[in-house]
Amino acid sequence: MSDKPVPARVAVLESAIAAFARKGYAGTSVQDILRATGLSKPTLYYYFESKAGLFRAILDFAYDECLRLMQESVAAVSPSDQRLVAVATAIFQFAERHQDLTRLVFATVFAAPEEIPKGCIDLTKRRRNFEFVLAIVRAAQKERVIDSGYDVEEVTHGIFGAISHRVRTHLLMPKGKLDQQRAERVVALFLDGARRKT
Repeated sequence: MSDKPVPARVAVLESAIAAFARKGYAGTSVQDILRATGLSKPTLYYYFESKAGLFRAILDFAYDECLRLMQESVAAVSPSDQRLVAVATAIFQFAERHQDLTRLVFATVFAAPEEIPKGCIDLTKRRRNFEFVLAIVRAAQKERVIDSGYDVEEVTHGIFGAISHRVRTHLLMPKGKLDQQRAERVVALFLDGARRKT
């Protein structure tokens, strides 16, 4: 976290993230949230409507913040392969800065169907983030960085899979840093493959 003042809404979300991260969605009571955030019950319901509404706001923040970081990183570079490194670096940066939030996002994705309230994951925002990377992959095909014989959606799922797996592994067994150097290695391995060149 930086030394810049944190807007009140973000501060509330961060406190609620910490509460949900300790006990999960079902195990976190409204009272736990009130204690963690310092809100009164009427204020919580005024701004978020319910515990589920607050959880949705947390997940929306995750998708929005991740997209913001990707856009910021990608704007600074131009070749497509470097843009993919920028995407991986941004996702790694997000995961390092927001470890509890990253765990919550993964937990929500892998939750049993009735474990998390319906509508908590905004599929439009998930798709929007995916399409941001899809556009970079499509440009990489046009630049002949990626073989045009591959389906762009499959390639995009593949690169997301490689990046996500690295994040999950780091959250489970922290070793080293999730930084640009690691992002470069993940993208290079994905693009070049491990097969021996003849």
